[in-house]
Amino acid sequence: MKKLLEKIFASRAQTRVVQHFLDRPKDFFNLSRVAKETGLAHSTIHRVMQPLVDMGIVKEIKVGQQIRLFILETEDPKSKIISEFYETIKPHLEGP
Repeated sequence: MKKLLEKIFASRAQTRVVQHFLDRPKDFFNLSRVAKETGLAHSTIHRVMQPLVDMGIVKEIKVGQQIRLFILETEDPKSKIISEFYETIKPHLEGP
């Protein structure tokens, strides 16, 4: 039980990716777009994305044999709680 938050916020990169999806909950992204828009390396995005999919925070949609798209998973209870928390805390974290 202790390591639940560590799973979600395992690294700065993973936290940045989670925030990216929370900021755009209805958008679909491929790995390259997430890398470009977060400023993280493609290899980093590739590494942190699977744990987010496994936890049910991000949903993976396969289009054809090689194209994978990702979107915030809005139906998973964990994702809903994180989204609500983020929306609540966001105004307190933004600059004055």
